[in-house]
Amino acid sequence: MEIGDSTPAALVERIQTGDRSAEQELVERYSRGISFVIRQLVSDHDAAEDIYQETFRLVLEKIRDGGVREPERLSGFITSIARNLVVEQFRRVSRRRAREEPETDQPIASPAPSQLDGLLRAEKISLVRRVLASLPSDRDRQILYRFYLADDDKDEICDALGVTSLQFNQILCRARERYKKLFEEMTVEPKKKIPPGME
Repeated sequence: MEIGDSTPAALVERIQTGDRSAEQELVERYSRGISFVIRQLVSDHDAAEDIYQETFRLVLEKIRDGGVREPERLSGFITSIARNLVVEQFRRVSRRRAREEPETDQPIASPAPSQLDGLLRAEKISLVRRVLASLPSDRDRQILYRFYLADDDKDEICDALGVTSLQFNQILCRARERYKKLFEEMTVEPKKKIPPGME
């Protein structure tokens, strides 16, 4: 069976009946998307890998235990678990840093994000939107936005775009590559021109 032949609901049902091949199919089907989401939020490679592994461990555990209430929205379910694990990772790192920092007479910093944190986050969101808007293909923009940001179900996107599951995978892969290339072009600082005689 090719990856993508089963609907999300059928995949969930197969996993609940103990079908190990369905578990492997789930990981293969959602691996790239979840890895992309995590690496957009976590810069540390080891931490990102740990979150990736824990995401699929928890997803499979919840599916086996009947914890997926809307199997047809499996993509959004997996993404929400990954994002929750990212948030928990940030909290753990913050708590560890707080324990390691020496006590001072300085007032305790607010746990709320600082103005700088808010500004950096706003800039990152703005950059992502600019990159998406700069993509020449409307279909690329739609598929990336709906799959990664709006958490729309893969089957819904396929129906809306009039493509098969296999075509969706191919389009998504190419769209991600174009996005990555454009993102890198927009974030690389231009080299400063060296005045003559200063080389």
